[in-house]
Amino acid sequence: MITLITLIVPILVSLGLLPWWRLIAMMMSRITNRKRGDLNPWAYYGLLVGLVCVFVSGCVSPGQIDENLVTRYQKSVLSRSPQERAGTEGLDILRPAADESMKYKFVKDKLTDADGVQLSLDEAVRLAVSNSLDIRVVSFEPAISREQMVQAAAVFDWVVFAGASHTRTNHHTATAFPRYKARSVPVEAGIRKRTVTGGTAELAWQLTRNSDNTAAMVLNPNYESMLSLQMTQPLLRGGRRDYNLSALKIAQLGEKVSSSQFRQTVEQIVADVQATYWTLVQARRELEIQNALLAKTIETRDRVRIRGEVDATKVEIKQTEAAVETRRSILYRTRQNIFDIQDRLARLMSVAKMNPLLRYAIVPTTKPVMSKVNIEPTDQLISALRHSPLMEQARLAISVADVQVRVAKNETLPVLDLTASVGGQGMRNVGGRAAGESLSFDYLDHSVGLIFEYPLGNRAAKSLLRQRKFERLQSMTEMQNTADQVAVQVRVAIRHIETAFQEMKARKAATAASAAQLQALEDTERIRGRLTPEFLNLKLQSQATLALAEQAEMQAIIDFNTALLRLSQITGTSLQQKNIKLAVENSSR
Repeated sequence: MITLITLIVPILVSLGLLPWWRLIAMMMSRITNRKRGDLNPWAYYGLLVGLVCVFVSGCVSPGQIDENLVTRYQKSVLSRSPQERAGTEGLDILRPAADESMKYKFVKDKLTDADGVQLSLDEAVRLAVSNSLDIRVVSFEPAISREQMVQAAAVFDWVVFAGASHTRTNHHTATAFPRYKARSVPVEAGIRKRTVTGGTAELAWQLTRNSDNTAAMVLNPNYESMLSLQMTQPLLRGGRRDYNLSALKIAQLGEKVSSSQFRQTVEQIVADVQATYWTLVQARRELEIQNALLAKTIETRDRVRIRGEVDATKVEIKQTEAAVETRRSILYRTRQNIFDIQDRLARLMSVAKMNPLLRYAIVPTTKPVMSKVNIEPTDQLISALRHSPLMEQARLAISVADVQVRVAKNETLPVLDLTASVGGQGMRNVGGRAAGESLSFDYLDHSVGLIFEYPLGNRAAKSLLRQRKFERLQSMTEMQNTADQVAVQVRVAIRHIETAFQEMKARKAATAASAAQLQALEDTERIRGRLTPEFLNLKLQSQATLALAEQAEMQAIIDFNTALLRLSQITGTSLQQKNIKLAVENSSR
């Protein structure tokens, strides 16, 4: 029982369950009031020093993850990964399991002649951040980094050890006892801990039962009890907290890097969804333009056929028929492009009712931005330098390099380790009495020593230190380079926004002029006496020119919206602009 208490007390002290100052006060009181035959005070001093050192080392925690919106979102995605599929064989692996949490109203899409579902831009983004498989792939990285933090902290955990063995000796000897027989049964138990200052502390108790066939042993059999505390503490190399906690610090920084990369991926997915959404809006508008162009061309062909009885020649009729079929083929290609874009958008959203095995049409309901946006370049630069994931990762890389430099500096120091041990021995014919005698410390062993080691020249450690310093300078240069690139990207994005807005206005004016030109030709056709091939060719060209002008205007509008999107992605504010919060993901479970 006494031995058990001796083993448990250091654990209770280190965990804070037993106040350490009360334990010290009890021991000092016992030393001060010691009487003859009482316990040896030097043993208490040794135990006190060991217990205090172990207590100071404490239990190392892997640290807490910053509970921001992105982290909570990552956890919510991770908690429901991977996405359930209808099966693992054949086409079932492509078909997501039924999802009844989101209700869709399918209507007939007259533009594509397919079942269509109306979808706003915010809904598309919400579905993507909730279901995107690309996001789910990277959502595991911060969790993996978290486990690496736990592993780095676990190096300082308590280790409980125990063992038992049985040794039997049967030798032929040239003594009065020609046949020597002996038996030894040692039993050992204890605790061991590595401290944050680089030392190790071990408290062990061993009870050994010894017996032989000689008459020299007074106690036969006898029980020998040994209670010992051994400590090793580096004084120079490996003797600092920042050195021993460097692996944990790097793991914590790695977790932050993983979270930053996760946020970067989410922002990239959000940007891809918005860009694909606007591309779909553009493709549908182009299909409308091609439909209108084909309708006008068919109308022109029909008029020419009617006038074939008056003044239109076969050449003019075939000219209009060729124009109709050419524009019909373009219409087919435009319709195919819509479904190609829809498949990309559906894959990003990964919704059960919008999988690659179904034929459907996504009908966008959000109108693109067409009004002027006032942008302050300085504010955008500050925002980018502060919130850009690339800048955050560059700063974290410098922090990792700082830790590695401190570790390399410590490894250039000589090895100077302090070793100390204190123990009590007891021997009786009963195991319990032997253990009690060892706790009295009347038979006390103690030792103190120093170990020194230093390689001549110390080239390896010095070279490693220079390498770490170069790596730190490299990380600083990379951060500066990243900052310059981000600044250039911000300025380029702002110029694209301004240019796209000016181009949008110019394209709108060009569309109006082309429409006026075509209307003038149609008005002329009504009062024109004779239809000539030149006039017919001019009319067909004007129809195509109007269609191209409308397409160019739509392209300018999409470029303007894409430029706004690009700027928010560069500045790292895509998630804030879309107000992505945990409740958004929960609503789509």
